[in-house]
Amino acid sequence: MRKLICFFIPVFIVTSAYAQKGKVQTAWRSLTDYETTVTEGKPDLNYLHKAKEAIDMALQNEDTKNKGKTHAYKCRISYAQFQYDIKQEIKKLEPSIPDKNERLLTAYGNMNLSDFEEASAEVIKIQDLDPKFMGNIQEGLLKGTSNLDDEDLKFAVVAQQIKMESSNVATGKYKVKKYDEAADYFYKTAVMNTVLYKIKDTLDFYNACVSAAKAKNPEKTLEYNNKMINAKLQVAYNYQSILSVYISKGDTASAMELLKKARGLFPEDAGLITEETNIYLARGQQKEALANLKISMDKDPKNTFYYLVVGGIYDNLANPKDKVTGKDLEKPANFDELFKNAESSYLKVIELNPSNTDFLATAYRNLGAMYNNYGGYLENYKIAKITDMAKYQKENEMKSQEYYKKAIPNLEKAVAMLQNDQQTMKALRILYNKTGNPTKAKEMDEKIKAGN
Repeated sequence: MRKLICFFIPVFIVTSAYAQKGKVQTAWRSLTDYETTVTEGKPDLNYLHKAKEAIDMALQNEDTKNKGKTHAYKCRISYAQFQYDIKQEIKKLEPSIPDKNERLLTAYGNMNLSDFEEASAEVIKIQDLDPKFMGNIQEGLLKGTSNLDDEDLKFAVVAQQIKMESSNVATGKYKVKKYDEAADYFYKTAVMNTVLYKIKDTLDFYNACVSAAKAKNPEKTLEYNNKMINAKLQVAYNYQSILSVYISKGDTASAMELLKKARGLFPEDAGLITEETNIYLARGQQKEALANLKISMDKDPKNTFYYLVVGGIYDNLANPKDKVTGKDLEKPANFDELFKNAESSYLKVIELNPSNTDFLATAYRNLGAMYNNYGGYLENYKIAKITDMAKYQKENEMKSQEYYKKAIPNLEKAVAMLQNDQQTMKALRILYNKTGNPTKAKEMDEKIKAGN
């Protein structure tokens, strides 16, 4: 009995290995039969299901699970199922979407893509498990397919189709606003290009990053932008996207550290300069913000937004306030210079006459408010020791009236452009009274009441 048992054991092992190799053969035979029925216009899914069953069993066995050819068949079988399903989905859409391309993209956007994902994943697995097999496929794709046998050629063609189709799927998902999924498929397309053609696909990497941002997915935004940077494909947009995540989380320390690196790589990029400026403004670093804005203005001298922001910064520097109480602080020694810089910046916005009426209205309102506030400062300013107080006060009153009268036309233009701006209207009513125009003050009072 012992001899008999010993005799049969090696036979059992050989038979098992042969059986598993036979599963790969069965998958090949069934897939070939299915492809024949597709060519004849009558796809028989029974063959495809039999192929899938056989290849799944082969992938469970130690002798065949790590072979490139085993995974190549799995890829082809999964892709064949996907192709069948996408054709059925397209047929459903024919009555409602006449345009062929739009119909295809909509089908991609709507479908469950598990089989396509399986097929795509197999290509990556082959690269990891059997680089020699994949190297042969790559050589065929790059230099010509004469070195490939019929089965390897069929896999190479399917791999190419998956790469192209992955891009189409990504575009389809993006079209139907499934941005999270679009990001994943753009990234997969970029990876597939590297695996098949040994190229770095900047465009699809970039599209993955844009889609992640559109999805408002901070984790995915960080992941894909960092992958693009690590692949040494970075563009300024990658750093801007990561910055937006840091800023949304209130992590200004990480944002500034990243900006330092990004500005070194892309010193002329307007977007990065703007991001840095916004952080400076948020942190109250107005002088640093001004330095950045001057760089931006040199690059884009007709950008009214820059002048508007610069005007606001100079205005704040000229008229500092206590951060806690909001009360006016003492004017700085260079007040006149700061005031003139703010004035000229607001006037530049008005001179450029931007199509953005909000910018123009804000420039009129800010300029009018600045004149009004300075007029009030002059009117109320007192000096403890002065020889002729009456003369000093009279001169200050005259100056204050001058600024009040400069404020009025600017605030009037702002009111005309802004819908029911109560604060500006109330300031005008006070100014009309202060400058001896009670009729105008009454009219403005009626407008204020009508707007409430």
